[in-house]
Amino acid sequence: MRAEAAFLGDRDSNIRITNNIGCERTVEWKTVAVAGTTTSLALIEDIFWHTGAVSVTVIDAEDQPIYEPGPGEEPVWENVIVTGLYAEDADIDGVRDQFSEAGFELLFVEVVGDRIWEREWLTRFHPMQFGQRLWVCPSGREVNADDAIILQLDPGLAFGTGTHATTRLCLEWLEGNIVPGQQLLDFGCGSGILGIAALLLGADHVRAIDNDPQALVATLDNATRNQVQEQLLISMPEALVASSFDTVVANILAQPLIDLAEHLIASLKPGGHVLLSGIMVGQKDWVKAAYAKLDFVAEGELDGWVSLAAKKPG
Repeated sequence: MRAEAAFLGDRDSNIRITNNIGCERTVEWKTVAVAGTTTSLALIEDIFWHTGAVSVTVIDAEDQPIYEPGPGEEPVWENVIVTGLYAEDADIDGVRDQFSEAGFELLFVEVVGDRIWEREWLTRFHPMQFGQRLWVCPSGREVNADDAIILQLDPGLAFGTGTHATTRLCLEWLEGNIVPGQQLLDFGCGSGILGIAALLLGADHVRAIDNDPQALVATLDNATRNQVQEQLLISMPEALVASSFDTVVANILAQPLIDLAEHLIASLKPGGHVLLSGIMVGQKDWVKAAYAKLDFVAEGELDGWVSLAAKKPG
């Protein structure tokens, strides 16, 4: 079998999942967990694969953040918990013996019922209010509130449900600052939540940019779900031609924001605003220095994250 690895989660993602391609679905699964370190991780993963695991998950054991890995890098936390997923008829006693011979003890063994895993997030995703009028709801949920502007959302595999502090800061700023008729650039659109919110709040047109094709699919799906697809154009970053926008929103990470400073500033009309998010408190001054040509007009902070709003002179 072939193995594939991917990093999933929020900006400070703390989960890595590796799957064997071609495994068959079963009614129940068994999960086996082992504690390890950076140096023992490869051995633990090998034991899981050789004992028939169909997937291996690595999570951070001590809440150690990993931010902005370089291209091609796959960093791992110093202390980890590694979980193997087995079919219901797997020989778990044999798995335990293999780990014992290698000097490891099992942390736990659990039986997990099969489910539609990509929809599990719905069990924890409830309607959320941002500012006075804006609500973000999972598809099919309703909100009973006067003058509510409701954004129906299904993020798919893309970042952005409104639960993360960086997204919340952006939504609250948009709710109070979007002016009808504006043209907006959503750079790093993820699920499309920010651009779609802007359209529902009165913006005239949104250009949504992301380097992840799945994000563009999710954005278009969510725009269609909210009946604003005709006002939204999606594309990869390289397809963005020189344009001027009333508002530019970029909820990504500090270093990309710094690297993109000249490009994002050039995309603003004179008098336009840029909203920058995905910035940790300790990174704020670095980002502000990169956008020193602009006048900073607002700042938000939540759970150790910062958003910065700035205006282009003119």
